[in-house]
Amino acid sequence: MKSIITYIFVLISIFLISCNQNSVKNNFNCKASIQFGDTKNMVDVLKHFEIDVPKRWKTNLYFDEYQSDLNAADTTKQLTESYIVEISWHQGELIVDKNLEVTIKDLLKNNDKLTTVKSGLAEFKSHPAYYNLSQGQSGNYTYHLLQVYAKTKSDEYFNFKAKIYGDDFIDERVCAALAFFENVKFLK
Repeated sequence: MKSIITYIFVLISIFLISCNQNSVKNNFNCKASIQFGDTKNMVDVLKHFEIDVPKRWKTNLYFDEYQSDLNAADTTKQLTESYIVEISWHQGELIVDKNLEVTIKDLLKNNDKLTTVKSGLAEFKSHPAYYNLSQGQSGNYTYHLLQVYAKTKSDEYFNFKAKIYGDDFIDERVCAALAFFENVKFLK
């Protein structure tokens, strides 16, 4: 009986570890825990998500009948030392597969003149997701754009974006943005 329980425990442990290994955050080797200090709770206008945002950050909300957005940035830091984040809830179907990956890469390359650095299919908060980190130029700055598309319902999805300017501490700012995104709470 002990051996059966041990066997089941090992199988469950392997399953849980393998599920967590394909998270978006793990694909970027983000290990450090990031604390955001004194925060305020923000809820999007259509009440599809909430998140704690540092009080010193500037925030904006936007909505229409098909989407609800929150934009935030730490305006106390230089643009090349921080990042700009956007969380958007969208009404509409999203199929998370290789076709989405090809479509996003083509749009970024042709419309925004960005080159994909890293992308793939993964999970975000136990939902199927696609992530893309791209690089290009914006004015005089090297520019990185991190996007995560997460399907939460059959006809709803989220798009998480982080805009990172400059050449320094890119990995750290990507991980900080992902840590911020992981604090989102899906509502409804």
